[in-house]
Amino acid sequence: MKSYKLNIKVIIATVGTLSLVVFSIVLIIFHIAKTESLGEILLHYGFIIAPVTILWVLTDRYFWYTKLFQSIRKTLNIPPDLRGRWEGILENADGSEPQKFVIEVTQTLTTLLVHSFSSIGHSEGILCEIASSHNEDKFTLCYLWKGEINTSIKDINQSEQFDGYTMLQLHEYEVPKTLIGSYFTNKKPSQTRGGIELKWVSQKLRRKLE
Repeated sequence: MKSYKLNIKVIIATVGTLSLVVFSIVLIIFHIAKTESLGEILLHYGFIIAPVTILWVLTDRYFWYTKLFQSIRKTLNIPPDLRGRWEGILENADGSEPQKFVIEVTQTLTTLLVHSFSSIGHSEGILCEIASSHNEDKFTLCYLWKGEINTSIKDINQSEQFDGYTMLQLHEYEVPKTLIGSYFTNKKPSQTRGGIELKWVSQKLRRKLE
């Protein structure tokens, strides 16, 4: 499964194309332009649309996490920057030994995906969101995920795949910034739950526990 959301990129491309079509029809119907000169007019129109499109792509991928955009984050509802690898520990509420735990966040202005890795398995986010406090000064990474137990430790009484939900509050002004929270699962034969504490390590994603 995966998150089902609007495809912003396709929508922008579609709207741009439709605007060119509508613009062309209007020019012809009201005799503003002749058919033979329509191509040249649309070319000039394209010179206006193209920079706007390029600016949007750059903002979605890069500009949003710069200091300038983050400084006006509250006004524009720009999300905090969670990109990269976070390492720490996971403590199960059953009293077992803490495990080394890692999440890796892939993020743009409009997309968010979380992968996690532990000594017993790994998971991929299905629905990933960033929630805020009422004053929008505190943020929490929330994600529903599907996990899978590592082949080497699968037990006949354990489900190979299971689902879970995690909520991690961001402490972005600590050095390094941290994520602290909890999780729960529907793992069989008994549900599991516990706490997680992570520190940001780097932008580099390794896609494994190490």
